[in-house]
Amino acid sequence: MQSRLDNLIVRHWLTLGYLVLLTGLFWVTDGSLFTKLYYGLVAAPALLALIIAPHNLRSILREPMILAFLAFSGWLLASLFWTRADDGLGGLAKRPLYIFMMFASCALIACKDEQLLLKVLRVGAILGALAALINLYLYFATPSAEGRLIGTGSLRNPLLTSHVLGFFSTYWIAAWLTRSERHDWLPILLTLPLLAALLATGSRTPLLALTLTSVWMLAMSGRRSLYLVAALVVAAGVSLVLMPELLLQRGLSFRPQLWSEAISQAGDHLWIGHGYNSKFIFAVEGLNRTLSDPHNVELAVLLELGLAGLGLWLLMYGLALQRCWQHKHQAKFQLASALIVYGLSAGLTEGSNFFSRPNENWFLIWIPLSLVAALSIHQRLQYKP
Repeated sequence: MQSRLDNLIVRHWLTLGYLVLLTGLFWVTDGSLFTKLYYGLVAAPALLALIIAPHNLRSILREPMILAFLAFSGWLLASLFWTRADDGLGGLAKRPLYIFMMFASCALIACKDEQLLLKVLRVGAILGALAALINLYLYFATPSAEGRLIGTGSLRNPLLTSHVLGFFSTYWIAAWLTRSERHDWLPILLTLPLLAALLATGSRTPLLALTLTSVWMLAMSGRRSLYLVAALVVAAGVSLVLMPELLLQRGLSFRPQLWSEAISQAGDHLWIGHGYNSKFIFAVEGLNRTLSDPHNVELAVLLELGLAGLGLWLLMYGLALQRCWQHKHQAKFQLASALIVYGLSAGLTEGSNFFSRPNENWFLIWIPLSLVAALSIHQRLQYKP
């Protein structure tokens, strides 16, 4: 009976929750409802599954990546003693648990059936391409006032929408590079609407991230990545001719000045930071308004958690990439590493809300990391002496 209940939770409840997490932002009209769906379909069943089968928790806690995440979370919780946050500390303290349940849910599915986890991710990527096509139709049928694709469902900001579209674009590009599909044309076909929608958002962050990811994939998947690099060079050239405003009109968007100001403020509490979720005001010379966001994930970690927190953050990513590199001959790790590098690269210029409730930023950080952790845990169990 216990085994059947565990099987029901993991194979049905959690897999449905994972699919909803991957695609829900396109069709759930309220961000708060999307968060509640995550709690009900991912966090709650993952917790229940761990209670029913506690041996799974032991396997999860042996994963170095997750231990690094727990150490980072511990430091984040400690920083609540000196934070300048406006939000209630009780709500902030729950966030590490919600994210840990993301790691746990993916690990539970992978341990039960790794192919099931990869299939749900693939179905989510197919639905993501379909959603991009629908978004493009709506964008051309009823253009927005600012002329940029905003998105359907809970998507309300072109820049944040680009995080989700970029994630699925990276998935299909990596699927082509790693020959993960039986038909080579399928990833190309599904990438096209995603890239078109990505360009329609007007965001340059994903273009930078895709370029850096393609360079990484040169080392991971070999010669085939050269075609991708060549295609990106050609695409950049075509964009400069046909849409020069996309790449040139906004220059560097005051990023260097903003980062300089952020580093200056980080120096006030360099080792321990200002505390998780502290509020900042950045006055940038030449910009007639102040900013509160450093537009860089690592800078946000440095500001809030200091060098101690940034070290743990980089350790978590280092362990993830090391694990992918260890198994770079396996297509699943190649694909997962592409999603990790894409998120890291996109976070260099955007996505500074690194410990949020489930939202677009999770497609840059926690969804890729939890995938790598799940694959790694399953790999260890498979070859356990």
